[in-house]
Amino acid sequence: MEALRQDEPSPFEADLGRAQVPVLGYLVRLSGNLADARDLLQLTNLTAWEKRADFEEGTDLVAWMRAIARNHYRNESRKWVSRPTVPLLDSDLEDLVETRHHEREREEARKRRLLRVCLEKLPDRQRDAVERFYLDGHSLEEVGKATDRKPNAIAQLLHRARQNLIDCVKRESHRDAEPEPLS
Repeated sequence: MEALRQDEPSPFEADLGRAQVPVLGYLVRLSGNLADARDLLQLTNLTAWEKRADFEEGTDLVAWMRAIARNHYRNESRKWVSRPTVPLLDSDLEDLVETRHHEREREEARKRRLLRVCLEKLPDRQRDAVERFYLDGHSLEEVGKATDRKPNAIAQLLHRARQNLIDCVKRESHRDAEPEPLS
Protein backbone atom coordinates (compact mmCIF):
# COMPACT_ATOMS: atom_id res chain seq x y z
CA MET A 1 0.00 0.00 0.00
CA GLU A 2 2.88 2.37 0.80
CA ALA A 3 4.29 1.84 -2.69
CA LEU A 4 1.00 3.05 -4.15
CA ARG A 5 1.07 6.17 -1.99
CA GLN A 6 4.62 7.15 -3.05
CA ASP A 7 3.47 8.04 -6.57
CA GLU A 8 0.65 10.24 -5.28
CA PRO A 9 0.74 13.91 -6.22
CA SER A 10 1.56 16.56 -3.64
CA PRO A 11 -1.43 18.04 -1.80
CA PHE A 12 -1.23 21.16 -4.00
CA GLU A 13 -1.17 19.04 -7.18
CA ALA A 14 -4.12 16.99 -5.96
CA ASP A 15 -6.11 20.13 -5.09
CA LEU A 16 -5.13 21.66 -8.44
CA GLY A 17 -6.49 18.58 -10.19
CA ARG A 18 -9.77 18.74 -8.27
CA ALA A 19 -10.09 22.46 -9.09
CA GLN A 20 -10.05 21.92 -12.85
CA VAL A 21 -13.77 21.27 -13.36
CA PRO A 22 -15.11 24.10 -11.18
CA VAL A 23 -12.62 26.61 -12.61
CA LEU A 24 -13.36 25.51 -16.18
CA GLY A 25 -17.09 25.85 -15.49
CA TYR A 26 -16.51 29.32 -14.12
CA LEU A 27 -14.49 30.30 -17.20
CA VAL A 28 -17.14 28.92 -19.57
CA ARG A 29 -19.72 31.05 -17.79
CA LEU A 30 -17.47 34.10 -18.06
CA SER A 31 -16.33 33.67 -21.65
CA GLY A 32 -19.36 31.92 -23.11
CA ASN A 33 -17.01 29.81 -25.19
CA LEU A 34 -15.55 26.41 -24.28
CA ALA A 35 -12.44 26.83 -26.45
CA ASP A 36 -11.62 30.19 -24.88
CA ALA A 37 -12.38 28.80 -21.43
CA ARG A 38 -9.94 25.94 -21.97
CA ASP A 39 -7.24 28.36 -23.12
CA LEU A 40 -7.90 30.53 -20.07
CA LEU A 41 -7.77 27.47 -17.81
CA GLN A 42 -4.31 26.66 -19.15
CA LEU A 43 -3.14 30.21 -18.43
CA THR A 44 -4.72 29.97 -14.98
CA ASN A 45 -3.01 26.64 -14.26
CA LEU A 46 0.34 28.01 -15.36
CA THR A 47 -0.02 31.08 -13.14
CA ALA A 48 -1.27 29.00 -10.20
CA TRP A 49 1.70 26.64 -10.57
CA GLU A 50 4.19 29.50 -10.83
CA LYS A 51 2.67 31.21 -7.77
CA ARG A 52 1.97 28.05 -5.72
CA ALA A 53 4.33 29.30 -3.00
CA ASP A 54 2.00 32.31 -2.53
CA PHE A 55 -1.03 30.07 -1.93
CA GLU A 56 -1.97 29.80 1.74
CA GLU A 57 -2.51 26.12 2.50
CA GLY A 58 -5.87 25.47 4.10
CA THR A 59 -7.61 28.26 2.17
CA ASP A 60 -9.93 27.78 -0.81
CA LEU A 61 -7.79 26.90 -3.83
CA VAL A 62 -10.74 27.11 -6.22
CA ALA A 63 -11.51 30.67 -5.09
CA TRP A 64 -7.83 31.59 -5.44
CA MET A 65 -7.73 30.10 -8.94
CA ARG A 66 -10.98 31.82 -9.89
CA ALA A 67 -9.38 35.16 -9.00
CA ILE A 68 -6.43 34.29 -11.24
CA ALA A 69 -8.84 33.13 -13.95
CA ARG A 70 -10.89 36.32 -13.70
CA ASN A 71 -7.72 38.40 -14.22
CA HIS A 72 -6.75 36.31 -17.25
CA TYR A 73 -10.31 36.64 -18.59
CA ARG A 74 -10.20 40.42 -18.24
CA ASN A 75 -6.78 40.63 -19.90
CA GLU A 76 -7.78 38.32 -22.74
CA SER A 77 -11.19 39.93 -23.25
CA ARG A 78 -9.40 43.18 -24.09
CA LYS A 79 -7.69 41.29 -26.90
CA TRP A 80 -11.00 39.74 -27.97
CA VAL A 81 -12.49 43.16 -28.68
CA SER A 82 -11.02 42.94 -32.17
CA ARG A 83 -12.59 39.51 -32.66
CA PRO A 84 -16.01 39.25 -34.31
CA THR A 85 -17.55 37.81 -31.11
CA VAL A 86 -18.80 39.82 -28.17
CA PRO A 87 -18.17 38.77 -24.56
CA LEU A 88 -21.41 37.50 -23.06
CA LEU A 89 -21.03 39.06 -19.63
CA ASP A 90 -20.82 42.63 -18.44
CA SER A 91 -19.52 43.35 -14.94
CA ASP A 92 -22.99 43.09 -13.32
CA LEU A 93 -23.62 39.76 -14.95
CA GLU A 94 -20.10 38.65 -14.04
CA ASP A 95 -20.89 39.46 -10.38
CA LEU A 96 -24.13 37.49 -10.63
CA VAL A 97 -22.23 34.51 -12.07
CA GLU A 98 -19.74 34.79 -9.21
CA THR A 99 -22.55 34.88 -6.62
CA ARG A 100 -24.28 31.85 -8.16
CA HIS A 101 -20.96 30.01 -8.24
CA HIS A 102 -20.50 30.63 -4.49
CA GLU A 103 -24.02 29.33 -3.87
CA ARG A 104 -23.22 26.16 -5.82
CA GLU A 105 -19.97 25.72 -3.90
CA ARG A 106 -21.82 26.01 -0.57
CA GLU A 107 -24.36 23.45 -1.73
CA GLU A 108 -21.61 21.08 -2.89
CA ALA A 109 -19.82 21.50 0.45
CA ARG A 110 -23.09 20.68 2.26
CA LYS A 111 -23.52 17.54 0.14
CA ARG A 112 -19.93 16.46 0.81
CA ARG A 113 -20.49 16.99 4.55
CA LEU A 114 -23.66 14.88 4.45
CA LEU A 115 -21.86 12.18 2.50
CA ARG A 116 -19.01 12.11 5.04
CA VAL A 117 -21.54 11.80 7.90
CA CYS A 118 -23.33 8.99 6.10
CA LEU A 119 -20.11 7.23 5.15
CA GLU A 120 -19.24 7.04 8.84
CA LYS A 121 -22.64 5.46 9.55
CA LEU A 122 -22.10 2.59 7.09
CA PRO A 123 -21.32 -0.87 8.46
CA ASP A 124 -17.55 -1.41 8.57
CA ARG A 125 -17.48 -3.86 5.62
CA GLN A 126 -19.44 -1.49 3.40
CA ARG A 127 -17.39 1.55 4.41
CA ASP A 128 -14.15 -0.35 3.79
CA ALA A 129 -15.31 -1.46 0.33
CA VAL A 130 -16.46 2.08 -0.57
CA GLU A 131 -13.16 3.59 0.56
CA ARG A 132 -11.06 1.02 -1.29
CA PHE A 133 -13.10 1.16 -4.50
CA TYR A 134 -14.16 4.79 -4.78
CA LEU A 135 -11.61 6.71 -2.74
CA ASP A 136 -8.47 4.63 -3.31
CA GLY A 137 -9.44 3.67 -6.88
CA HIS A 138 -8.93 -0.08 -6.57
CA SER A 139 -10.73 -2.46 -8.94
CA LEU A 140 -13.36 -4.96 -7.79
CA GLU A 141 -10.76 -7.69 -8.16
CA GLU A 142 -8.23 -5.82 -6.01
CA VAL A 143 -10.79 -5.10 -3.29
CA GLY A 144 -11.88 -8.74 -3.45
CA LYS A 145 -8.32 -9.99 -3.00
CA ALA A 146 -7.67 -7.62 -0.11
CA THR A 147 -10.86 -8.65 1.68
CA ASP A 148 -10.85 -12.32 0.64
CA ARG A 149 -14.12 -11.99 -1.31
CA LYS A 150 -15.13 -12.55 -4.91
CA PRO A 151 -15.51 -9.49 -7.19
CA ASN A 152 -19.26 -10.20 -7.55
CA ALA A 153 -19.63 -10.14 -3.77
CA ILE A 154 -17.80 -6.80 -3.67
CA ALA A 155 -20.12 -5.44 -6.39
CA GLN A 156 -23.15 -6.50 -4.32
CA LEU A 157 -21.62 -4.97 -1.19
CA LEU A 158 -21.00 -1.70 -3.03
CA HIS A 159 -24.56 -1.72 -4.39
CA ARG A 160 -25.94 -2.04 -0.84
CA ALA A 161 -23.52 0.62 0.40
CA ARG A 162 -24.61 3.07 -2.33
CA GLN A 163 -28.27 2.48 -1.48
CA ASN A 164 -27.54 2.99 2.22
CA LEU A 165 -25.67 6.20 1.40
CA ILE A 166 -28.52 7.49 -0.78
CA ASP A 167 -31.09 6.77 1.93
CA CYS A 168 -28.92 8.31 4.64
CA VAL A 169 -28.16 11.47 2.64
CA LYS A 170 -31.90 11.92 2.00
CA ARG A 171 -32.65 11.55 5.73
CA GLU A 172 -29.81 13.83 6.78
CA SER A 173 -30.74 16.36 4.13
CA HIS A 174 -34.32 16.52 5.43
CA ARG A 175 -33.00 16.83 8.96
CA ASP A 176 -30.68 19.62 7.77
CA ALA A 177 -33.60 21.47 6.17
CA GLU A 178 -35.89 21.29 9.22
CA PRO A 179 -36.17 24.64 11.00
CA GLU A 180 -34.81 24.89 14.51
CA PRO A 181 -37.58 24.89 17.15
CA LEU A 182 -38.12 28.27 18.77
CA SER A 183 -37.38 28.38 22.47
